[in-house]
Amino acid sequence: MASSELVPRTTILRGGRVIDPASATDALLDVVVQGETIVALTRPADRDSEMAHGATVIDVSGCVVTPGLIDLHCHVMPGLGDFCVEADEVGVGMGVPVLVDGGTSGVATFDLARRAVIDHPATKTKILAFIDPNQLYLATKDFICHKLEIANDARNIDRQSLAESLDRNADIVVGLKVRACYTDDPTVSPFLEAAKAAADEAARPLPIMVHLGRFPHTPCISTPTLLAALRGGDIITHAFRGGGGTLDGFGELIPEFRDALDRGLLLDVGHSGTDFRFREARRMFAKGVFPHTISTDLNIFNIGGPVFSLAETMTKIWAMGVDLADVIAMCTINPASSIHRQRELGSLAVGRSAEVSVMRIVEAPGTVSDGYETVAIERRLAPVGCVRGGSWHAAHSLGADVAA
Repeated sequence: MASSELVPRTTILRGGRVIDPASATDALLDVVVQGETIVALTRPADRDSEMAHGATVIDVSGCVVTPGLIDLHCHVMPGLGDFCVEADEVGVGMGVPVLVDGGTSGVATFDLARRAVIDHPATKTKILAFIDPNQLYLATKDFICHKLEIANDARNIDRQSLAESLDRNADIVVGLKVRACYTDDPTVSPFLEAAKAAADEAARPLPIMVHLGRFPHTPCISTPTLLAALRGGDIITHAFRGGGGTLDGFGELIPEFRDALDRGLLLDVGHSGTDFRFREARRMFAKGVFPHTISTDLNIFNIGGPVFSLAETMTKIWAMGVDLADVIAMCTINPASSIHRQRELGSLAVGRSAEVSVMRIVEAPGTVSDGYETVAIERRLAPVGCVRGGSWHAAHSLGADVAA
C-alpha cells in the first residue's frame, strides 16, 4: 500500500464523561479520533471492535472529557524579552491544546516569534495570538517598553505596517491586544484608536483585548473613558481585578460599565499574579456579572503560584458556585466564539479538528489562592492530558494540582 493510502492512526478516548456545552452534551461517550479529525462519538454499548483494532485506546473512565481547552490569555513567546513561559509546558503539558498569546509582541517582531515558536516543528500546542498594534512592543518583566516610554509614543504606530501584518498572519492572529496608553490627551488612546481602525479594515472580524489596569512609567486613559471607547465583542482582560474602576465606591456598576456590557463587551478573567481577586469577583457575581472566558495570563511571575495552570483557574471559578458546564464553556466554546473560531474550535463533533481535553475531578479538601485570599475547596479539576495534532499528550505534574 502506498504511503498516501495509509489509514490515519486511530485514537479512542474510552469511557469518559463528555461535557460539551456547545452541544449541551453531558454523557458517557467514547471519542474516536482518526488522524487529526473526530470521526465518532459513540456510547459504550455501541463500541465497534473493528474500529478499536489497532487503535490507541486510552481509558478515561472516571474523567471529564471536553472540547480542547483554550487559554485565551497567556504569554508563550520565550526569547522575546524574559516574561514568557514555554508553550508546550503550559499547553499540551497541562492538558490545554490551544493557547492564545496575549500580545507579547508588536508588529516588528511578530514574524520572528511566529517562526521561532508558533510554526516551529517542535511546538506541539496550537498557538494563536493577539498582536500589539505598536511597531515595537515586547512584554518583559521590567516593562522596558513602558520604562523607555515607547509604549506611549505615537511614532510607534504605523497603520500600513500593522494592516500588512494582520493580512500576512490572518491564519493565527485573532485580535489586537491594546495597552490603552495616551500621549497628550488623557481622553484618547491613539493606540486603541489605531487598533480599532485596523480591526475595522481587516478581512475577518478581530476583537480588541484591553488590559484593565495601570502600567508603570506610562499613563493610561481612565476606566470610564476606556469602556466608552470599546465596541461590542471587544474583551476586557483582568476584568475581576481589585481597583479596576468598574465598580463605584458603593459596589455598584458604573454607568459606562453597564453600557459597555449592554453593547456586548466580553469579560475575561486574565488571572495573572495580581489581577484576579475573589473579593471583586464575588461583588461582580452578586450583580449578575460573570466571566465570558477564563484565562490565566500565565508568565514567569505566576506559573509557580498563584495561577499554576488553567485547570487551577477553572477550579477557582467553580469553587465560587459557577456550574461545571458553565466553567467548561468559559474555556471552550466561549473563547472560540470570542475570537470568531467557533466553527473550528470549542466543540466536539464528527468532522471537526480533534482538540480534546481530559481532566479528573479530585474530591479532596484543599485550598486555592488568588494571591491575596485563600479559599477552602472540597474538589478541584486536575489535567490528565489532551489530544492535539493526532497524538495523545499526557499532562505533567502541576504545582497546586493534585494527581489522582
